[in-house]
Amino acid sequence: MLFRAGSAAIGTSMKLRASLLVAVLLVAMMPLLSARPASATTTTTTARSLLSKLALKSEAGNSSYSRTYFKHWIDANRDCQNTRAEVLIAESKVSPRYTTSHHCTVASGKWYSYYDGATWTHPADVDIDHMVPLKEAWGSGARLWTADNRTRYANDLGFAASLVAVTDNVNESKGDKDPAEWLPPRTAARCAYAIQWVQVKYRWRLSINSAERSRLSSLFSGSCGSRATLVPARAI
Repeated sequence: MLFRAGSAAIGTSMKLRASLLVAVLLVAMMPLLSARPASATTTTTTARSLLSKLALKSEAGNSSYSRTYFKHWIDANRDCQNTRAEVLIAESKVSPRYTTSHHCTVASGKWYSYYDGATWTHPADVDIDHMVPLKEAWGSGARLWTADNRTRYANDLGFAASLVAVTDNVNESKGDKDPAEWLPPRTAARCAYAIQWVQVKYRWRLSINSAERSRLSSLFSGSCGSRATLVPARAI
């Protein structure tokens, strides 16, 4: 009995030591495990360099496009605020007011539309623009995605440039056009717009066509192309 008790004690001691060793190893490895995601979110390059990372392809399948293929606006976190409301809240320059105490619907706020330099206080005057329009995304690769990935794209709150609060009629003038066909009416906004366009295409692995690349290359030919630019995390 004494021998068995001693053996049990030794076994327990060895298990404890093994557990402590595993714990120490895990703690030591934590910086290594977290280093890659941390560096991925802070990597920068130039706008010109990021443009060069986009695949050059002709757009395809536009005739088969339907807006219904991209489900939006959804309430992904089930807090009663859909994606549109989330962007309005995030981009308001003042604390927004709501229609009810539950904060589900935004009643007023203050939004600066950098496309045209206008400021608005009523949400009806503001559209949430998909930086890269849904039809453009479809022809640039999204037609090959799953329905779930298209929903994620249409409601991308993971990267601020994906969805932008802008003047409604300016967004209407943009429609489904790419930078070869449309740029913000405010000249000072065009560099930032071109950079964000490239960032979103990179994030979602979308291609560009030759006319699009030519216009973006022209915009990046000077100091705009040398700007330090965040390399966004890939979404797919």
